Amino acid sequence: MHLTHIKLKPTRKIETDFNPAEISKDVEIPKESVEIAKKYQKSKHYNDNYDLMMAFDDHIIFAFDFVKDKEKYLIPEINPTTIFYSNAVMSLRKLIFFREELFKNSPTVKNFKKAINPNHFGSFFQLASNCIINLQSTVESFANRQIPENYEFIDVNGEKFEPSIFHKLDKALPEIKNNRFKSKFKQDNFRIRKIIELRNEIIHLKPAEESTNTKYKDVYRRLLKFDFTKSILSVKNFVNFYEPDLIEECECEKELYYDVNERFEE
Repeated sequence: MHLTHIKLKPTRKIETDFNPAEISKDVEIPKESVEIAKKYQKSKHYNDNYDLMMAFDDHIIFAFDFVKDKEKYLIPEINPTTIFYSNAVMSLRKLIFFREELFKNSPTVKNFKKAINPNHFGSFFQLASNCIINLQSTVESFANRQIPENYEFIDVNGEKFEPSIFHKLDKALPEIKNNRFKSKFKQDNFRIRKIIELRNEIIHLKPAEESTNTKYKDVYRRLLKFDFTKSILSVKNFVNFYEPDLIEECECEKELYYDVNERFEE
């Protein structure tokens, strides 16, 4: 199964029923505002005291500035949840391809005649770990955005504590949203927990304390049998449960994916 790429969305979008270009014709802009705008345009420094907006025919989105080669650029601020999720989806096609190639071309215990190409597993691991890490980042960035800054995490003794991602998902979000994903989508919730656990192992990967020389086989085996497609869909269900349609497929129905085929030519 292959997935259509999703729409990348701004952190905030305001729908409008007017043409922003026409505003200046009918509204007198205060002199103070004009001076601030002129000073900002001439400055080589950032000014984070004001919101920067990009106006289109029917909506406005927020942006940030970036200085490069003495030129100040306006960059739209994109919701990171959609970026992380898009990264995961774009890793899917090729990681599945490389996993199939790995089993098709690897020797078996009973038949060791096939030539071994380490690049098959290396290419799979690159995209598989990228997919897992970005799925976890999708979930955590989304949760962090939903939880207000003044929300306090208090333990049974009344003490503040630094929450784990599981605490954010299982307790804080349901409390804030007055709705519990875990209760209604148990299988999806289970997959998300496995994503987070596997991501943590990949990020903090270290050789196992075993008597054999194969120190990473447990994580590698878990990646090889992992159901990436269902896990991607579970993350989509989670995000859209709390913010409907945030993750939305593009109408073009095209699939975009990362390609690292060149390695097989080595």
